[in-house]
Amino acid sequence: MLIIGILIAVSIIYFIYHRWDYNALDSGDDTAKSLGVNVDRIRLCGMFVASIITAVIVSFLGIIGFIGLICPQITKKLMGNDNRYIIPASAIMGSLILLISDTLSRIILSPQILPVGAVTSFLGAPLFLYFLIKGDADK
Repeated sequence: MLIIGILIAVSIIYFIYHRWDYNALDSGDDTAKSLGVNVDRIRLCGMFVASIITAVIVSFLGIIGFIGLICPQITKKLMGNDNRYIIPASAIMGSLILLISDTLSRIILSPQILPVGAVTSFLGAPLFLYFLIKGDADK
């Protein structure tokens, strides 16, 4: 768990430090370049950090990492497109959804405990399909 904690702390610092660059990227590559953002480097580093986070989380925790696909989309729907607020709010939303899923997994078939991944998949899969079919998850 120490590996996950260190990795998450470093990645949160990275994404919060570059939140203005990601806001500039929302306006388009040319606008971001004119604002001094190295578009290719920011995109490549962001994808690399996100891929490493996903790989480590899924390897240690399993499918619970599926929450990472859903929470940013829900947060965007609730808060808009400003990355200054979306990044920390997504972390809080993910924590909240996981807490609710864990509570449900403990009380649905009490005294039996369902795997949390089953509950998160049951809640997250319909939302993920909705965002995928609707096609405006980034608006």
